[in-house]
Amino acid sequence: MLGRDFDNPWGRTTKKGDPIQMSTILNSGVFPGMQGGPLEHVIAAKAVSFIEASTPEFVLYSKQVINNAHAMANALVERGYQIISGGTDNHLMLIDLSNKGLTGQRSRRSAHQSRYHRQ
Repeated sequence: MLGRDFDNPWGRTTKKGDPIQMSTILNSGVFPGMQGGPLEHVIAAKAVSFIEASTPEFVLYSKQVINNAHAMANALVERGYQIISGGTDNHLMLIDLSNKGLTGQRSRRSAHQSRYHRQ
């Protein structure tokens, strides 16, 4: 079987009715972002970001972002908000607003008016 392709055992077909080869199903499952050929601008963007991420300045910046998130989580807890996970280990946190009487619509409207997020 090695090196040979075969029809999938589930009978999946293309829109034309041709059977889909097993290699196509495996490739789309294992490499979902590589549906087309390698795109040079994407490869270049990744290379630049990897170079930037390896600099000492980026490491310091990343640590400061995490420190700021910890400080923000602690400040919110001191003000009576509840962090779902009890805190944060990275730059993300999920805040439980149910004890504040806020609805999702009211929160969305307030965030929109403060320009905190984009629609």
